[in-house]
Amino acid sequence: MMTGSVSIHAAGRPEEQGFTLIEMMIGMAMGLIILAGLTMLFVSYSDSSRAMASRTERMADLYLASHVMQAGLRESVSNTAPSPAFPVDMGAGGRKPAGVCSSPNNLSVSLPVNYPASFPYYPYWDATSKTLTYQDLDGNTGVFQYQRTASDRIYWLRPDPCVSQFEELMRDLDVNTGMQVAIAGGVLTVSLTSSYITEGKKSSSLSLTFKTWPRN
Repeated sequence: MMTGSVSIHAAGRPEEQGFTLIEMMIGMAMGLIILAGLTMLFVSYSDSSRAMASRTERMADLYLASHVMQAGLRESVSNTAPSPAFPVDMGAGGRKPAGVCSSPNNLSVSLPVNYPASFPYYPYWDATSKTLTYQDLDGNTGVFQYQRTASDRIYWLRPDPCVSQFEELMRDLDVNTGMQVAIAGGVLTVSLTSSYITEGKKSSSLSLTFKTWPRN
């Protein structure tokens, strides 16, 4: 009787290998490059969003201010002879006539320094006091003033018999050329200039110009 022997060989496990130091360094470098790229993309997107928001906000302010000014100036009555005197509805010394309003408020108007005492026509731009004076069809006086209490703002005295205070209409205008007015041949040209922050975080000008032809 023959006896056979069976040999059993255990299969050897493959050697477990990890990352070498060089591979880890290369992987980290690639990860940092990708992270830096994503960071730059996020910063660029954020700068673009801020620049667009700043430009949109300034443009909206310019459009609103120009709309308010045009609405009032287009109603202004052109008057060349004789020269209009001091606005009647303000009265001498800047006080409106008593009894115009039913409200008990003080109706004295604090007028700008060097405000003119007479006007050759309406609307009238006075470069000294930086005021644009006009009157509506009811004879109420309205005044737009550039740099009334700040060097970058427009203030507005509405042509309303019950209004006696200048209200802020717009701010963040250019301190030198924020509001420019020219009158030629009865045509009134107004230019408003503001600024916004670009993607490069620099200030850039933004202008809006409109023209009006007063009623005769």
